[in-house]
Amino acid sequence: MISNKTNHQFVFIFFILSCTYWYLSLFSSCDLPTDPGSLPKTLIETEYQPKLNVFGVLRADDVKGSSFIHVQKTLSTEEMYEGGEIFDTTAVVRISDLETGTDFRFEMIEDTTHRGYYYNAEFMPECEHRYTLEVRSDILPTLTAETTVPVKPEIVPQSLTVTGSELRFRLRTTIDTGQYNCVLFSGEAYVEKQIVNENDGDVPVAFDLADMNAAPTRLVIIGLDHNLTEYRNSTPLFIPQTYHEMVISVENGFGCFGSLAVTEIAL
Repeated sequence: MISNKTNHQFVFIFFILSCTYWYLSLFSSCDLPTDPGSLPKTLIETEYQPKLNVFGVLRADDVKGSSFIHVQKTLSTEEMYEGGEIFDTTAVVRISDLETGTDFRFEMIEDTTHRGYYYNAEFMPECEHRYTLEVRSDILPTLTAETTVPVKPEIVPQSLTVTGSELRFRLRTTIDTGQYNCVLFSGEAYVEKQIVNENDGDVPVAFDLADMNAAPTRLVIIGLDHNLTEYRNSTPLFIPQTYHEMVISVENGFGCFGSLAVTEIAL
């Protein structure tokens, strides 16, 4: 005959073992910061081919010459350790407006603090226009890319209000814009809200003015095309032995070419 004390001990041990099993099962199903995450299903061996690597942004912000194309070259490990030049300062960079057929040549400025940056002082992209990028180099393959400048951001008329410690408005969204960055300034200080977009329509936006030390002075709304949205929201962390898929929005090279539209409202 089993005593009540023995029976209670058995139940207690069974409870501890059950809890331990449940905890280990739950723990093993979670992703740890050191886990490798999603891995490629196959290992693909490819021969290294030098190519161009660019980051270009067309800015529809009513400011001439604010758009830029930054051009670099890929380097092998040996070239990197030997101090190889990564910036391409002799490339031929051309932007074409497919709506008007106009070509724009971008030139590199002679400034060592901006090596590899190409500008056109008179260029002002138009919203809703489609542009192509072509970058030619002496020995590297020609890189091409395309972007459509988003619709200029707008707020719904009469929707901007300031009541108490809150500023509110309704933002019109268009499907060609992947993300909106709404920035509220008070002097040099600012607070920012990011809105990921997938549809045409409008969404409410609210700022808590208690976060600011003074009255707001201006509101800036930036609409990013889908290329820049994907690039900005790609995984920024570097964790050893983890796999991250490369984000590329260009052909025959590496990098990102995108566009944005800006609206500024004085308050």
